[in-house]
Amino acid sequence: MRGAASSLGLFLLAACSAPSGAADGGGADAAVSSPDAGTAALPAVGVYLVGVDGSGFRLLLDAGTHALTHVRKQAGSEWLTATRYSDDADHNGLALELEDPYGAYYAGAEIVVFPLSNPALSTKIAGGVAGKLCANSSFTDDGKLIYVQQDHPSNPDWTRLKRASFSALPTVSATEAITLPPELLVPSDPHQIGPSDGTGKLVFPALFNGPGGWTRPAWLIPASGTALISQASVGGCPICGTGCCASSDVNTVFGAIDPRLNHSGTQLIWMQQHPDLHLGAAPPLYYPIRQETRSLPDGPTVELVPAGGASTTSYSFVEWRGDDAELVYWTIELEGSAIKQRLWRMKPDGSARQQIMVPPELCVSHPSYVSDTEIVFSAWRCAGPSCSCDVKQL
Repeated sequence: MRGAASSLGLFLLAACSAPSGAADGGGADAAVSSPDAGTAALPAVGVYLVGVDGSGFRLLLDAGTHALTHVRKQAGSEWLTATRYSDDADHNGLALELEDPYGAYYAGAEIVVFPLSNPALSTKIAGGVAGKLCANSSFTDDGKLIYVQQDHPSNPDWTRLKRASFSALPTVSATEAITLPPELLVPSDPHQIGPSDGTGKLVFPALFNGPGGWTRPAWLIPASGTALISQASVGGCPICGTGCCASSDVNTVFGAIDPRLNHSGTQLIWMQQHPDLHLGAAPPLYYPIRQETRSLPDGPTVELVPAGGASTTSYSFVEWRGDDAELVYWTIELEGSAIKQRLWRMKPDGSARQQIMVPPELCVSHPSYVSDTEIVFSAWRCAGPSCSCDVKQL
């Protein structure tokens, strides 16, 4: 179903016919400086650091043949977490998130943690089970680690949100499955602010079969978990026409993807595949992603579309800076027949968008802050004569 996994829809761009035209500038107000990279030795798959002004670009970790995504740092420490892939779904020699067939690349994925000062020293926290998903981890404000995992012995589609506690990183002292209302199905992409009790907040997308049909909003519950649907509220709902995207067919729901709360819990940003924009032959193969935001508890949903941005561009997964004054994200854009992926920063209202320049052969994804002035991101090298980020060309 649409929105069931953290990058659903993004990789489909590679299957579409690209229209001719210049690169989409993303509606940016400015582009920051390009690094002097010396890129000949960049690995096929890596994790990188760069200043938000484009300075200080450097390789943090050569990932070998196993990509790491959703790299996020724990506030106030040097520890990072990531999703590491183990299954080479398309047999090109690399285990990447975006390979064909859809979803197969999550089989056997695992959650790892590693210190910034020694990134090669990683520890597996969960996952690594053949045929099972384990992905999209982030640290909580009270030093725990939250993620999504499939671990049912017989049902491969049964997922739970889990939270690991540590005696001292990276040693896990306990792991809990977070109690959710049984009406909320196939949860994914969890994000928590505040402590792991009733005072903290947990947001995640999940399917719900309501009076209007199947929907997949971003739900808010107490971080301690709850079995009561009455204690769950809709934090953000993808908009189709004038209402929440609903469908009689569970497989055609346009759902929320990767909702992220700001640190004060007053604003939520999520992504959705846009139902009114599509590429490809009927039935449409690709729906570009748009950023949606809402002030909590009852503000209207606002779509953050930059002026001058191409309708074919996906504006994807955001991460908040520690002071909530800025976010980083990445785009997937069409440049002639090539796919390009680029890093950006913006204000919470979508204004002051600036591209963060990195070597153009990098297919960037999943940026997040390691400090107010520096970000970490994942990337693989582009391929083919047009240096496209189409993974089918690798």
